Amino acid sequence: MKYIFSSPYYLNNRATGANKRFERILYELQGKYEVCIVVTKGQVPLDISSSVSVYEIPLFVAERRLLTFIYLNFLYLYFAFCKNVLISDFNPIPVSGFFSKRQFQLIHDARIFDGFGRWSKLSSMLMRLQWKYVRNKIVVSQFTKDCLCNELSIRESSVVVSYNGILPSDFDTSSNKNREIDLLYVATFEERKNHINLVKALSLVDQPLTVIFLGKDLGLKSEVEKEALKLERHKITFLDSVSETELAELYRNSKIFISPSLYEGFGMPILEAYAYGCKVLCSNIPIFHEVLGKYASYFDPKNGENIAALIIDAHFYYDQKDAVAINILPQFLWPKICEELQTNICISLGNSQSKFLK
Repeated sequence: MKYIFSSPYYLNNRATGANKRFERILYELQGKYEVCIVVTKGQVPLDISSSVSVYEIPLFVAERRLLTFIYLNFLYLYFAFCKNVLISDFNPIPVSGFFSKRQFQLIHDARIFDGFGRWSKLSSMLMRLQWKYVRNKIVVSQFTKDCLCNELSIRESSVVVSYNGILPSDFDTSSNKNREIDLLYVATFEERKNHINLVKALSLVDQPLTVIFLGKDLGLKSEVEKEALKLERHKITFLDSVSETELAELYRNSKIFISPSLYEGFGMPILEAYAYGCKVLCSNIPIFHEVLGKYASYFDPKNGENIAALIIDAHFYYDQKDAVAINILPQFLWPKICEELQTNICISLGNSQSKFLK
């Protein structure tokens, strides 16, 4: 039996949570099991093993959603015929996902229920229908599973929780003890990321801070930059994208990581920042409690005074001795995540794990 991971959205040069998940699951399984990937032409993961089979979607197809949908319909039907296990994140969902017990739809978040999606009412309605009737679903948090089950009235057994995570070997807090960045925020520039409220909160902080905003512009960056220009006492830098190595250096050099996001499907940056020894301040939303629990400090993301108070307190009482990654729960480690994902797939197929892995 073969594992097939399909993501036409995957980009091998961008460090997003979805891209990291695609790579990490692949790297954990390659060499151990028969693995295949489906990606856009030119986007093969850089560290892929020669043992992994690759289907590259032609660019003229990948650039047009309708053509991609048609292409994947035929490809996924072939995978279903071959009885392969397929995990795909493509929307709209190809028809085989509605009848094949071996195909799983990966859902990174459920923003369509909370008004933060970038889709029209018609697109949202169609997506709700697809998610309701697709046979198997994989989500990256219990929070998202609860949203799906409550909003769509579906069986809990049809939804598998498979967290995003980290590798302990990737994180080293022994270097860069003199952290020069006071505040770091890693997020795309869009409404739900709540940059404007953060900038307004910074206007209430008297002590000059070195602040870095890192993220791709999804329409709001110019507005955030305009607000930031009003804060002359703070040194605020905007970065569009960085490599994994450069991102690691930013974490290592940051005292405080902040996330005032109004909605997340998981929130990988807060987990990574904590693992690198940053003091984490974040919104008081369910998913952040699910990921970091008592190891973060929480604020009302709509209350600038509340945000500012936590920033001032965290900066004043910051102690480099606290910059040590501890208590990363096992469910957020990639080897454990892959092990549990395999087990849950086996349960969904109605097989014992030993039978499946053979």
